[in-house]
Amino acid sequence: MNAPMNQRTGIVKLILLVALLLCSTVAVGSLLMRNYGDNQATVGADAITFTAFTGEFISSVNEVGEIESSSNVEIRSRVKSRGREGVAILELIPEGTIVEQGDFLCQLDDSLLREELTERKIVVAKDKSDVLKAQSQLEAAKGKLREFENGNYHQEIAKFNAAINIAKENQKRAADSLQHSLLLNRKGYLTNTRKDADEFAAATAKEELQLAQEDLRIYREFSRDRIVAELNSEIKQQTAQLEASQYRLDLSKQRETEYNRQVESCRITAPQAGTVVYANDSDRRDSSIVIEEGASIRDGQEIFYLPDPSKMQVNAKVNDSKINKVKVGQRVEVRVDTSPETPVAGVVRRVSSFPLPRRYYQAPIEYEVFVDITETSPLIRGGLRGKVEIFVERQENVVMAPVSSLLLKGKETYFVIVKTSAGTIEPRIVSIGSNNDKFAVITKGLSAGEEILVDADNYGDAIDFPIAP
Repeated sequence: MNAPMNQRTGIVKLILLVALLLCSTVAVGSLLMRNYGDNQATVGADAITFTAFTGEFISSVNEVGEIESSSNVEIRSRVKSRGREGVAILELIPEGTIVEQGDFLCQLDDSLLREELTERKIVVAKDKSDVLKAQSQLEAAKGKLREFENGNYHQEIAKFNAAINIAKENQKRAADSLQHSLLLNRKGYLTNTRKDADEFAAATAKEELQLAQEDLRIYREFSRDRIVAELNSEIKQQTAQLEASQYRLDLSKQRETEYNRQVESCRITAPQAGTVVYANDSDRRDSSIVIEEGASIRDGQEIFYLPDPSKMQVNAKVNDSKINKVKVGQRVEVRVDTSPETPVAGVVRRVSSFPLPRRYYQAPIEYEVFVDITETSPLIRGGLRGKVEIFVERQENVVMAPVSSLLLKGKETYFVIVKTSAGTIEPRIVSIGSNNDKFAVITKGLSAGEEILVDADNYGDAIDFPIAP
């Protein structure tokens, strides 16, 4: 008995719930419009409307950025570590000090460099001695060649000629003695033994003359060239030795100059006027970099920044969806976080052509935009953050309507819902131009003074929209 009663109770509840939903639907439909199915309908009393107007259209890109100097000189260590962790800072100027060009900034430890410089000077002195020795040996070799060509050669020729003359005289005497011996031998006054001895002496003298003449020919045709070649070879050897010694000396001098430069680089001075800022880096994953006395500095490591306070800029990061709107020369208003109510004038100086590296996976793509601050203001200081408003477009005397009043039907057809004087609403096709996320420029289809629904999305399903031509 109880089961049928429970079933009837559930059915009653279900019927009441369906009736309630139908009543709600009718109420909402009557609130939105009357005469559903026509292009015209009556707007509800709580609909939000806006009157299209004619005015100046301004579009801007708003981003945030770091305020810094556009003339920010980085001062790095130029002292080589040479296998060590770095060079220690001995003395350091306080951060925030205003300096002029040439003022002292920092002194690095140069004790080891000075010791190495002394050793290098000793090497340079030894290499100079080697060069002088090689020069002396080269001059001696050249002197030997001159001595031979201008003295020894002619002296040897004279000796050979003298030997030839003696041999000729000996040969002539031996020949005369032989003629006399032959004459006496025929007459019987000289034995054959003596005659044979004189014949042998004459033949020997003739051979000695031929040998002396041959020695002269060999000396002129062969020995001279051999001696000259040997002397020239010695000159070449000494020339190469001198070149090698000179190269070693040049290399030693270069290294000495480099050590001198390294010692000089240990004393760092300001290349221009500015305010001293330490190049501390606390964002490193491995370890933080803190510039202080006793800290080790590597070759090429940044130590200071010297920003010029008279040349300030804002380094803003602009999303890739907006970067095509930003151009060089556009007017900018900068509002510092410490005083957001006071704008400071600026102008876009440079737009980066390439995006910044992403900071993390799927991070937004951003481009650097550099804005020069053209107005002198005590609010502008390095290290602050500020909002930049870049004015990318301006049009005068154009019809505008809120962006929320536009309905997109299809791919390219925009509608607005116009409230007529009779209190009805009707859809109308419009052509739009630029927009600034608040208002859109209406180029066709709507006139200034006409009332349109701002909350057009609430009525989009309740109106029959005409087919776009």
